[in-house]
Amino acid sequence: MHSPAITPDHVLAITYTSAHAWSPDGRWIGFIHDDGGRYSLRVVDADSGTVTEISEGEVAVTQFGWAPDGRLAYVQGGRIMLAAEDPDAATGATPAWTRREVYAGQAPASAAHWSPTGNRLAYVAGGRLWLLDFTNPVVRESEIPGHVAALGHDPALAWAHDGSAVAATFEDGGRWDLAVVDPSGRMVWRTATENLEGPFTWLGASRLLFARPSVSHTTREWHALDLPAGATRLLHAEDEPDGLGASFRPQAHPDGRHAVLVLRHEGWWHLYLLDTEAGHLQTLTNGAGEDVGHAYDHPRICPDGREIVFSTNRLNLGMRHLFCVGVATGALRTLVGTPGTSVEAEWSPNGRRLAYKHSTVHHAPEIWVVDRDGANARRLVGSMPDGIDDARLALPQMTRTPGAHGWEIPGYLLAPREKDPGRRYPALVYVHGGGMRQMREGFPPLETYAFFYAASLWLAELGIVSYLVNYRGGIGYGKAFEQGNAGGLAVAECEDCVRAGEYLKTLPFVDPERVGIWGISYGGWLTLAALCRSPETFALGINIAGIWDFDRWMAWAKTAYRPAYDYFLGRARGPREQHPDVWDGASPRLLVEQMRAPLVNFHGTKDAAVPFDQLDMIVKDCVAHQKVFETHYYPDETHLFTRRDTWRDALGKVVAAVERYLGSGRREIPSADLLLAPAGHGVDGSDESS
Repeated sequence: MHSPAITPDHVLAITYTSAHAWSPDGRWIGFIHDDGGRYSLRVVDADSGTVTEISEGEVAVTQFGWAPDGRLAYVQGGRIMLAAEDPDAATGATPAWTRREVYAGQAPASAAHWSPTGNRLAYVAGGRLWLLDFTNPVVRESEIPGHVAALGHDPALAWAHDGSAVAATFEDGGRWDLAVVDPSGRMVWRTATENLEGPFTWLGASRLLFARPSVSHTTREWHALDLPAGATRLLHAEDEPDGLGASFRPQAHPDGRHAVLVLRHEGWWHLYLLDTEAGHLQTLTNGAGEDVGHAYDHPRICPDGREIVFSTNRLNLGMRHLFCVGVATGALRTLVGTPGTSVEAEWSPNGRRLAYKHSTVHHAPEIWVVDRDGANARRLVGSMPDGIDDARLALPQMTRTPGAHGWEIPGYLLAPREKDPGRRYPALVYVHGGGMRQMREGFPPLETYAFFYAASLWLAELGIVSYLVNYRGGIGYGKAFEQGNAGGLAVAECEDCVRAGEYLKTLPFVDPERVGIWGISYGGWLTLAALCRSPETFALGINIAGIWDFDRWMAWAKTAYRPAYDYFLGRARGPREQHPDVWDGASPRLLVEQMRAPLVNFHGTKDAAVPFDQLDMIVKDCVAHQKVFETHYYPDETHLFTRRDTWRDALGKVVAAVERYLGSGRREIPSADLLLAPAGHGVDGSDESS
């Protein structure tokens, strides 16, 4: 008998990188390295591939930035550290770096950004914006009121190009605004609306471009602030009655006048060049395909201003390739067209090379470099452990299944490569999170979804078929598809998932009595909805941090998770008083009486996206209605779980639940024995935790 092509140890040993950025001299690429929940700052030599760990210890590094002179500032465990190459160290294979602490106050730091001149550092500590001047030296607190914090995945603050001002987003009394302060911390401008102002970018020393979505999240205006006069001008507006999509940070052109916006006026995300003086909008890309890699992957303008690199699926809707478009000519050229997903391209300071992340059916996202002409593409930082047999891994098979309203819903089937003739296997529909995400033909570019893809490869080794459904609301298939859940949250996309389960039952190698569903976050929400809306379809549901009570979650998110609140408000077509039927439909809790299949739940107590009280409500309702369920909670764990030990425990419990309720892929269990577990918290009636 063959040894497994991939094991749980392999799945858990995969490492991930994020936030890669070139050093000013183009020698190094810095990145945050995740090794099973240990987040360290590292640099890789762009020529030799030598990797050096900059940070020390086990405490997580959460953010870093390069100074113009090559120093690194990074946030680790709420402290701010500076690192620099040691010029007095002996020359060796591994360069030596010195480290020193510049902030270790009681209020933890969350962000640190160098000024363009490198003589100042703006940082956020305890929600307050501070400015550290290395020339004097002196630290000044800014006049920005409330709590300075990032909106979504964009930075909370940014320096003007000459270092004369800092812009930052902040929350004050439940309202989010945008402010500008000078280097002394004096506030020189701010918004004062009910809207969220952002994302934003500086076009030069005194012009700030920012977005202003409506409270209903159906329109987005782009404004330019001319700082000396304190005046703003409306330059462009988006109007999407079914709810806005992602907000991509505008990219400033070196000429200080133009900016690249990502808009979908033609039904797909495309690139546009905005003249911020004349207000003229020029189309740069078009056609069938989305010219972004994921919901926060931005196009990048070359330092010479001549070309823009972007990620696109115009060659294959389930992949991403890197293209360049000429700013003046509009000419397109393929930069990286190899199979897989290539995203997050970053130009080197001299514009001669690009660093990017690349993944395939066999490899999780890794850092690669390529020359500007597309030559000499090579991997710098790997991700996969030794011992995986690539040749025997399950391969994703692109499939389309019927969905709600007669739509065809894309997805990927992962079945065991070596199936026993005549045997029928258990199967799981995997429902991705995020809403605006997409499972790919291979490893997705974002860590959470790459992890679940790897887990699905391992499940195939155990004889468990997986179907990765790309339900409506996700990216990759155009605006109509992404807005297909408008006015029917957790209803229309839930039906897409249910139909995927019905499709699995038609496959000759799947046992129709042993089909389950599982997912995390938005995927957990749809798992709960599917069990309640279509109780006959699935024999098991596994919910990881899903929403149970939509009203309660929205009441919390209005102040604690505002970008997500606005997104759902747009998709719900307004507040509860306008569309009570939509809000009712979004709460699986209201249909708990219909749920029949066993439900297994996982949640972290420090979840910052779906509060732990959602799990409390699930337990309360399942007890009241005598449902078969289990709960597993993890103290101090985050929304997507961070630690390797947590996932080791959770994956073991997932497989145990599949074997308990669906039967193993290697042995048959009569369907009459599937639901013999007693009702209550877990099999023995007690909560379980790691």
